[in-house]
Amino acid sequence: MSSLDQHHIAASTFADLARDLGVSRAAVSYALNGKPGVSPALRTKILMEARRRGLITKDLDNTSIGSIGMILADLGNPFYANIATAATRTAREQSVELLLSHSADSPEAIAKAAEAMTQHGVKGIILTTLNIGDGGLVRDLRTRRTPIVLLSRRVPQLADIPFDGIDDFRAGYELMAHVISHGYTDIAIATGGFASYATSRRIEGFLAAAKAGGLRIPKTSIMSTSLNVLGGDIAAEYLLESRTLPQVVVCGADAIATGLINRLALAGVSVPGDIAIVGFDGIAGTQHPFLDLTTIVQPTEKMARSSIAKILQLAGGGKIDNPITIHPHKLHVGGSCGSH
Repeated sequence: MSSLDQHHIAASTFADLARDLGVSRAAVSYALNGKPGVSPALRTKILMEARRRGLITKDLDNTSIGSIGMILADLGNPFYANIATAATRTAREQSVELLLSHSADSPEAIAKAAEAMTQHGVKGIILTTLNIGDGGLVRDLRTRRTPIVLLSRRVPQLADIPFDGIDDFRAGYELMAHVISHGYTDIAIATGGFASYATSRRIEGFLAAAKAGGLRIPKTSIMSTSLNVLGGDIAAEYLLESRTLPQVVVCGADAIATGLINRLALAGVSVPGDIAIVGFDGIAGTQHPFLDLTTIVQPTEKMARSSIAKILQLAGGGKIDNPITIHPHKLHVGGSCGSH
């Protein structure tokens, strides 16, 4: 029998399988080739029936795409832990393992993690820690033909790389506008390093809203600190050494805000009685009666799921028609800004 005849029989057999299961031929193809596009339950159903009929050879029985990597900025920031949890769960639903690495925002650590992951044979890497000066790393990964998806952070010069995140400028503007609506005029900002494009856009949003409200925030009132709870502690020490506290501190991350609140509490400073504080990210644990933080809530679950879907599509040889996904954020108004 010719190879053409064999191919025709195989195609007919898989077409029969699709017809008998009441699914499309594409769904059967996705399931057998380990590609995204079908639910875990349907994938299992197709594979079980294909095995029962003896349609899956040894080569086709490897239905997992393998592993993908995710390089995180700072696990000391619960926002990234939330992202990692959602991404791991989503990847396993697609029979894929997620290899995680903590970089502490160090360019050297990011490069080493990417090198180790590519040597391990990952099919793609999701970066949550890309900074403005890290274009060389991306170019190196492209040379290796390693698919990349950016999550939470991006660089404007790399606009063609798939991205999932929010509009940081708009979110920052909305947060500061809410703060100003309380009548605060003495405002400080505590945020992460300016090398992060997401951070820089949030600060631009903060300052634009302040300007629109007729306020000017001096550079001496803008604190750059670590993007974690320790960063909030450091910011609190700086403020406590000052003669007077500002009326409110607008933080670029919930982790900074919680560290700031904890340290101020130890010094006998109450929030919002003595000072108001707002955060950014919407991490779990900051919305309850004891700490109801006013913050920008990012849809981490949706962002993680979307980034996993994109990296798997690229790993499977597909293309993404709309690579940039700007997810909607929301402003949660809690008691930490003096609203209640």
